Amino acid sequence: MLALAIAAAVFLGARRCATLLSVDELRARYATPASKFVTVAGISVHYRDEGGGPIILMLHGSFGNLRTFDNLAAQLRDRYRLIRYDQSPAGLSGVAPAAFTQVPEQFIKEFLGAIGVSHVAILATSSGGILGYRYAAAYPDDVTALILANVPPSAPVDNAGARRRLPWLTRLSLDVCTRYARRWSRRCWQDFLGSTFTRHEMITDELVSEYFDFNRRSDSRQLNSATAIMRNDAQVVAYLARVRAPTLLLWGEDDHVLQPPTAALMASRLSSTHAEIQLLHTVSHYPPLEAPREVAVATDDFLRRVRGLH
Repeated sequence: MLALAIAAAVFLGARRCATLLSVDELRARYATPASKFVTVAGISVHYRDEGGGPIILMLHGSFGNLRTFDNLAAQLRDRYRLIRYDQSPAGLSGVAPAAFTQVPEQFIKEFLGAIGVSHVAILATSSGGILGYRYAAAYPDDVTALILANVPPSAPVDNAGARRRLPWLTRLSLDVCTRYARRWSRRCWQDFLGSTFTRHEMITDELVSEYFDFNRRSDSRQLNSATAIMRNDAQVVAYLARVRAPTLLLWGEDDHVLQPPTAALMASRLSSTHAEIQLLHTVSHYPPLEAPREVAVATDDFLRRVRGLH
């Protein structure tokens, strides 16, 4: 019994609530010479603008930030101009003022205008894709192509069966972290990434530390606010039906969050354009993080073909 009690204490202790970091502390730790800041709708937005050529706007998902695309950007910036920003209150961006009321597509429009950009292709992952397809629907003349990696087409998404295939200890850990830790510990984020990656060699100590640090900001929430705007299914359907840009759906075939059949649902809802589906083998929920080389090749091939149509 004593050994069991000790094991339980160690297990729970590793998943205790984390101490908080201020955005100033995070900026001191993570800002780089490539970091830029612009004020949009009263928010200090952290972004990067690198490379040259046709423009790709990259949109990260919940819990992430613009660093999600570091390895992918390294493979594309010799041929494309890559723009990515931290969605407030994520990463190094400031928080929105109390009176902030803009919908996401309006914010993106204003952000791009602030940095002098109009026409873009969009590459977005997970909940960041919600922002991507809303922008493509609202401003169809400004979006040349849309690449969505494991993006929810509706909510709620039934993933209970796939989640049961995770190792029982991982499920237990995530349950404990979710129920009892307001701010997740480093071990919680390690277990979270382990549950959303197939290629575990891509889960580096640096990546775990980044998720741990950025998700304990003292002025932010754990979940990206983008998830809230997909709760109205009729509105989601209406937005997707208005997308006209050629679209590529990249899908990790091992994703337990959004299983591969979800891609077909997304494609069917993109009724005003042609949506290609490409499954990525031994990849789970975050293709740009887990398979940057395959995503870069698929992106380059798709955009070359799309430009050839115009």
